[in-house]
Amino acid sequence: MFENLFGLIKFNMEIIVKKDFLRYFALLLITISLPACNVLNQKDPDVIVTTEPMLTKSEEGEVDTVVSADSINLDYNEEKGYTLGNNIIYFDYDKYSVEKNEDKDIIKKYSIYLKNNETASIRIEGHADERGSRAYNLALGEKRAETIKELMLINGVSIDSVEVVSYGEENLASSGTTEESHSLNRRVEIVFSNTGN
Repeated sequence: MFENLFGLIKFNMEIIVKKDFLRYFALLLITISLPACNVLNQKDPDVIVTTEPMLTKSEEGEVDTVVSADSINLDYNEEKGYTLGNNIIYFDYDKYSVEKNEDKDIIKKYSIYLKNNETASIRIEGHADERGSRAYNLALGEKRAETIKELMLINGVSIDSVEVVSYGEENLASSGTTEESHSLNRRVEIVFSNTGN
C-alpha cells in the first residue's frame, strides 16, 4: 500500500515538476524575448537631434577634404591671440551643421595649417545664445564644436591637435535680445593653444 502511495506521489511530483519547468521555461523565453522586441522598436538615440548631415558632402557623395595647401600666415589679434584670419563660424538658430562654403573654407584653412605644423594645437570653443536652458545651451555649444572637430579629423588633422570646449551661453559676443545679437552669439571660435612655431 505504501509503495502504491509512494509511487502515486512520485508520479504526481514528476508531473508538477514538469509543469513548473515548462512554466518557468515559458517565463524565461518571454523575459528574454521582450527586451529583444523592445530593442527592435526603439527610436534612434537622443544624441541625434536633427536630420541635417553632420559632415559636408560634395555632389558625388564624397566627404569634403583638404585638396591643396595654400600659403597660410598667422595673424595676431590682441583679444584672440594668433588666428588664420577669420576664426569664427556662425550657426543658424538651434543648428550645428556647417552649410556655408565660407565656413568650410575656414575649416580647411585651419586643417591645412595643423597638418603642416604637427606640434600646433587648437581649441574649438562652442557658444550659444541665451535662449534655452543652461544645460541645453552647453550641449548645443558642444555639438557645434564637435562638428567642426569632426570635419577637421576627416581632413587629416590629428585628434591630439584638437580640444573641444563648450561655453554655452556663458561667454556672449553681443549682449541684447535682438536677432542680430543672438546670431552673433551662435558661434564656434577656433583658438590656437600652440601655433607650432
